[in-house]
Amino acid sequence: MGLNRYIAGTILFCMLCSSAVAAEKNPEVILATTLHYPPYEYREDGKPKGLAVDIVKEALHRVGVEQIEFRFFPWKRAVFVTEHGERDLLFNAGKNEPRKKWGYYVDSVLIQQSYVLFKRKTDQFGVKPDFSNVDDKDISIRAGYLYGSGAFRQALDSHRFHKVELANSTEQSVRQLLNERVDMFVGDLLPVMFYLQEKGLEDKIDIVLHQGERMEVLSWSTYLLFSKLRVSPEFVEQVRLAMEQMKADGTFDSIVSKYEY
Repeated sequence: MGLNRYIAGTILFCMLCSSAVAAEKNPEVILATTLHYPPYEYREDGKPKGLAVDIVKEALHRVGVEQIEFRFFPWKRAVFVTEHGERDLLFNAGKNEPRKKWGYYVDSVLIQQSYVLFKRKTDQFGVKPDFSNVDDKDISIRAGYLYGSGAFRQALDSHRFHKVELANSTEQSVRQLLNERVDMFVGDLLPVMFYLQEKGLEDKIDIVLHQGERMEVLSWSTYLLFSKLRVSPEFVEQVRLAMEQMKADGTFDSIVSKYEY
C-alpha cells in the first residue's frame, strides 16, 4: 500500500510539473512592441491597428493568448526592450545574426514588403530592370537602408543614377519629389500608398512602370521575434504552426487583402 501511494504521489507530482511547464510555455499575456509604421502597425483613436497587428492577434489567439499589450516605440528602442527582456515580442523584424543570439524568430513570414519606385504623375518615363537608363535621373533613398544585394543595390553602388539624395521618412521623400529635387524615390509600397491616400496625393504621384508593370526593386521579409528571456522555443513553435495554419486556411490572405492597393 505504501509503495502504491508513493507511485501515485510521484505521478501526481509529475503531472503538476508538466502543467507548470505547459503554463510557462503558453503565457496568458504577451507584451508586444514595434514601431509606428502604418498600415502595418499603428495606433488610431487609442487602439492598435494594421496588417501586422491583425495577423499577430489571430496567430496568438490560436495558441490561447487572449491578452496582448501593444506598445509603439522608435525602432531602436523597440529592439532594445525586447532584447533585454522588458517585452515578449518584437514584430515586423527583419532577420539578422545579432538578433538570433537573444531572440527566437517565428519561421513563418509575417510581412513581405515590396519596394518600388515612385515619380510625379505628370512625368512620363520608365526604368529598365537593370537600371541602364537612369544616368539622367535623380533619386531619393531612405537613409540607413541597405536595399539588399540585387540590381538596385548594384545600381546605387556603381553610381548609375545622376544623383542620390537621402531622406529620413516617406514625408521627406514625397516633399523632395514634389519640390523637383529628385525625379523619383524608392519606397515600401503599402506604407507609401497609405501616406499618399491619407494626404490626398494620389493624383500627383504614381509608380514607375516597366512595360506596363510595377517594377519591384526589392522584396523584404519580416517576422515575429520573441525574447529568449520571456518565452520558450516550444511556444514559438506553436505560434509558427498557427501562422502556417492561417496561410493554409485562407485567413492570412484574407487579412492581407484588406490592406492591398
